[in-house]
Amino acid sequence: MSTLISNRMVLSPVANISKFGIMGFQTNANEATVSATSETMDSPISNIVNPATSYRWSASSTATQSIYISNSNKEIDYIGIASHNLAQLGLTVSIYYDGILVVPAAAVSDNQAILFALNLASPATVELRITGATTIPQIAVLYCGLALRLERSIYVGHTPITMGRDRKAINGVSENGQYLGEAVLSESFSTSVRLQNLTPAWYRSDLDPYFAAKPRVPCFYAWRPDGYADEVGYCWVEGNPRPVNSLSNGMMSIDWTFRGLA
Repeated sequence: MSTLISNRMVLSPVANISKFGIMGFQTNANEATVSATSETMDSPISNIVNPATSYRWSASSTATQSIYISNSNKEIDYIGIASHNLAQLGLTVSIYYDGILVVPAAAVSDNQAILFALNLASPATVELRITGATTIPQIAVLYCGLALRLERSIYVGHTPITMGRDRKAINGVSENGQYLGEAVLSESFSTSVRLQNLTPAWYRSDLDPYFAAKPRVPCFYAWRPDGYADEVGYCWVEGNPRPVNSLSNGMMSIDWTFRGLA
């Protein structure tokens, strides 16, 4: 999985990127706020705001494409893209706020999750510009909003989401014992997150609403954006995480499992 972390910004020279993890699930992109240079009848731009990856936006040509978000001057500090085909030779992606370039054109390394971690801004319009495509661009999910910065860093015992491979496969062997190859039936990523010594106020106001939401939506998750910028997933929570009071002063701990799109 890949991420593009930018320290470019409209107002400040340094992006709010640190060793603390990021969860991006709040988004200002919805059917009323998104538009595109082009779309097809079967894959309209409205599909891009659905968290389900089985529906996609598809451009109608390989010409330069722009996706616009009417942000109405709401605060944003991240953009996430999942289930796309943007890893094309010569294709670049750039981001503009109100017509001003904030993320210069860059190539995408693979077709896994992308996370742009940006400084806080309140643009009226956000533009994602795609140029140089050789195959018609497609994107299933686009988020644009405020990311949750985890209160504590994650260290030992954590499996980065990009290394937590869950694969079901059949290995073919001939009658005389020769290896014939592997047929992959399904593939996903998973990891467990453990946070300790969380302040009661932060957990209740910032993290618990995500677990309590009905329905819960997937999020863009980066466990250490400062040192491991490539290790990003488009993930959803499995089960029902329960916090515990871990100290007499009310500090809390919680564990949960993420499953991610492969």
